Order: sequence, then C-alpha cells, then structure tokens
Amino acid sequence: ASAACLGGGGGGGAEEAELAESFARWLCVFPIAVKNFVQPVSKPGWEDGSRRNKRRYEVGALLSEEDAMELLDPPKPGYAHGPLLVLNRLRVLARRISSRKGSVGGDAAFRSMVYHQLNQQIDILTGAWGGMERINATPLPFVYVVHLRTFLILYLLFWHLEAVAVNGWVALPALLAGSWGLLGIEAAAVECEQPFKWHSNHLTLGKMCVVVAQNVAQTLSDVEVHSNS
Repeated sequence: ASAACLGGGGGGGAEEAELAESFARWLCVFPIAVKNFVQPVSKPGWEDGSRRNKRRYEVGALLSEEDAMELLDPPKPGYAHGPLLVLNRLRVLARRISSRKGSVGGDAAFRSMVYHQLNQQIDILTGAWGGMERINATPLPFVYVVHLRTFLILYLLFWHLEAVAVNGWVALPALLAGSWGLLGIEAAAVECEQPFKWHSNHLTLGKMCVVVAQNVAQTLSDVEVHSNS
C-alpha cells in the first residue's frame, strides 16, 4: 500500500521519481533489517566476516555502500539499529514526498492524506516488527518446561516398567515408538519456541524478504503503467 501511494498523485519530475525510488528501496530493505535483528547473532560454522559479507550481499544494490555500512554496522551488539534506521528513513522520505507539491499533486489536503497514509503503513510495519520481537523474546515459562519434562519422564519410566512386567520384552518396540512420539511432541514445542533461528524447522525469513521486494517492484510497475495510460 505504501508503494502504491507513491504514484497515486500522478506527479512527475526527476526529483519526485528519485524520492519514490528511494522510498521503495528502503521499503525492500526493511524485512532484511528485521530478519537480521531477530535471527541469532552467530550461526554455527560461520565466521563474523562471512556473516557480514552475506548480509551485504543480501542488501545488494538497494542501498549505496555508505547507507549499507550504516545499516549493517550497529553502534553496539544487540541494539535494534537496523529496523529503527530503516523506519526513520521511511518517515523522512514520506515527509519529503508529501511536502513537495509536484510529487503528489498540488492540493494540500491531498498531500496531507498521502502523508497520513504513508505514516499509517509505516506504523503497521513497526507493529509487525514489534510482534516478531515479542515472539522472539518470550520463551516458554521455566516452570512449564520443568513440570512437563518431569511428568513426561516419570510417566514413560513407570509405563515401561509396567508394560515389560506384564508383557515381557516383546512390548519394547511398541514402548520405544510411543516414547519417541511423546518426546517428539515436547521437542517440537521447544523448537517452535523461537521460530526465527537458523534450523530447518524455523521460518525461512530470506524467502519472505524476496517476496516483499518482488511485490514492491510489481506494485511500482503497475502504478507506472496506469500513470502512463
């Protein structure tokens, strides 16, 4: 919706097109910045330099080298520098786009509406990032994990003893299969506790970044086609 607002006024000019392109670029960078923030700082088998190079490769030509360095090199570890930087740049660009008469039409009321809508969409992005951060920072309660594991281990222990005593060792394959299933449920709960890690069972945030970039590009292309028709 933010990208669609950029061409809604039918304005022209090189500077207006540059502002719209900059807004679209930072919009595509936002999911990358959020991905880098919510994922663990280190990945097994990766050196810090390799991780930094991969992140720079992900950004690609969306940002200049200076902007990319500012995005990827936070002032201190764990600081939410990337997402905040992108959101601040988007808000500055939204103000510049809506304040130029030629960019979204000459009507002040229309420019105000565009500014309001752009900021509304940026607020939605901020809320989405906040939701992901809360999910990432809210583990299962310690008492729940301890109680569940203790009860499960005791249950399996007494179940095995009783089944072997009644049916003999022939019951062992069925016991192992049942134990594997119950322990697997507990392990799956722990695995899904933080869905933004590097394991294969976690969300593929990189693919989501690609989809967002493709959607923004498609929206801008459609707006350009309709504006020229």
